[in-house]
Amino acid sequence: MGHGYHHHSHEKKPLQWFASPLAEDHHKKEHQSPLITRENTQAVLDSGTRSDDVDEGPPLQARADDTKLHDMPEFQRHAEATTQELFFDLFFVANLTTFTSLKEINDSASLTAYIGFFALLWMTWYSNSLFDVRFTADCIFERCAKALHYGVMVGFAVVGPAWEPGKATSSLEKYQVLSFILMVSRLVLAAQYAVTLFFLRKHRRTILPMSLVIGSTLGAALIYGSITAALPKETCNVELGVCKKFTTHVHIAWYTISTLEIIFTVGISCVWRIISFKGTHLVQRMSLLTLIILGEGIIVICKAISKIVKNGSQFDDALTGQIAAAVLIIYLLYMLYFDRMHEEHFGTIKQQVWASLHFFLHITLVLVLQGVSYLIMWVVALIRMDNVDGKFREIEALSVNGAYANGTLFANALRQKIDTYLWNTIPKGVDASKALATWNSSLIVLAQSFDTLQKDKANLTAVDMITTSLNNAESMAIQTMFDSLSISVPKTAKTTTEKVENKVFDKAGLLKKYETRFELVFDYVFLSAGLAIVFMAIITFISLPDRKRHLRQYMRLLFSVILGLAICLICLVNTNKPSQKHYMESNWMLPTICIIFAVCVLVSHARPWWHSHHWWHGA
Repeated sequence: MGHGYHHHSHEKKPLQWFASPLAEDHHKKEHQSPLITRENTQAVLDSGTRSDDVDEGPPLQARADDTKLHDMPEFQRHAEATTQELFFDLFFVANLTTFTSLKEINDSASLTAYIGFFALLWMTWYSNSLFDVRFTADCIFERCAKALHYGVMVGFAVVGPAWEPGKATSSLEKYQVLSFILMVSRLVLAAQYAVTLFFLRKHRRTILPMSLVIGSTLGAALIYGSITAALPKETCNVELGVCKKFTTHVHIAWYTISTLEIIFTVGISCVWRIISFKGTHLVQRMSLLTLIILGEGIIVICKAISKIVKNGSQFDDALTGQIAAAVLIIYLLYMLYFDRMHEEHFGTIKQQVWASLHFFLHITLVLVLQGVSYLIMWVVALIRMDNVDGKFREIEALSVNGAYANGTLFANALRQKIDTYLWNTIPKGVDASKALATWNSSLIVLAQSFDTLQKDKANLTAVDMITTSLNNAESMAIQTMFDSLSISVPKTAKTTTEKVENKVFDKAGLLKKYETRFELVFDYVFLSAGLAIVFMAIITFISLPDRKRHLRQYMRLLFSVILGLAICLICLVNTNKPSQKHYMESNWMLPTICIIFAVCVLVSHARPWWHSHHWWHGA
């Protein structure tokens, strides 16, 4: 009989259309953390006489009457993220992974676009999480709302491939789609807050803050929807099928509205502690997202390794060292963050500042992990480019020494050398048809010019044609080699056909473009790596419990900040271009970051030498 009762008590109840976030039957829910009761909410009522961020200390005497205590709702609290929250996180990481694989960072415009897209995606995720950790309750309405939020995330995936804010365009579609999905996201969120307010209506102290949150969310939704009307109208010539291009800065409005919305929501919870994040699993949500972002970095690096394998590159000591350093960087970042994690409550306002600062930490982590994969590719590209150049110089030297009787033998020797190393190893999915056509035409001109020179050694035109043909052929080989590694340079505006061709077939100009692209990668990787260490130290400082607030811990964090700033200062090497070029052509970029990160980990776990000597304590 007892067994039957036990089985019945664990039987799941059918879903209701709406569910209250209040913990009416919290004693029956073993998976929930301790609730906010009349006894432990007295400190909140008397917060005006205490420090805002102090939640520990001796219990205060009862000063509030029964009416005030009755206005303190008891919310359901979860010790960890729910399955619906975890499922929502999967949409976030899928969006981030897809966008990262589709949009290369090859100039300052693409870098700012990447940061902007991540900001909108992150703040949309954060807005939903601010509701979920406090008020979510499993019911039919909440599941329908979640389905709409999943659809919003799919909408981000639709906009991602065409995301080029601030760039001249002739289509309004991407702006209209993004404004619409942002509006839908906030409308659904406002509806969720409204349903929560309905269940809290008996607790009068919650009406004003909840109404303010609903109003701000609805206001953001209306602004997102009205942005479409403010966009310039498309002007197209139907006969020619051409639309006039225009430039709009509507993305700045999206960034501003999303930021203000987050500040307003967090600010309300700081002023009205009755709907604060105390007792929630907000810390677990942010740490879980950090873990997901680190995991996305592993995916990016594994994709880079697979591209290297498809290109037939040899895993020599230099390449193996770069991959090992990249993996260690991710592992060290993991240790630097989670070894300092403090899950206990550390203050209502502090906790919300701590969570909001994760935006800056996450964007630096994303840029570091994205850039690390690019730097691995850069090392591989340098190795392969040196090999290609060596093969060209070898064949060229043989031709000068008279090793080839005619131009056909000369061109075939060059073709055989480069085909085996480059053209025959191009992975599937890389369109090299145009480059291959230019390569073949260059070899034909090379053979003809060589034959002409053999007949007349004083023919300077033939010499120039040979030089130009070799330059064109090598330029195409280098460009194809970078394309096979999925490394591109920003396209320049076309003026005249001749000018574009000169740029395409100029070997020195082509190499300069790739160097400029990787100088940008070098700058933002080192800057982001240093700032990631700084933000981790700040986040750790905010979350430190009172028992760990001592000089030794402060010195550790200060040392981490100094090391982080030191990594940032490495970017100053770009003030001396020869030194920067020498450093970028070495194999020490990733190992430098790895070594400094390792020092940070060692310092964070270091203990004074006398702590390991028992005789000192006994003295």
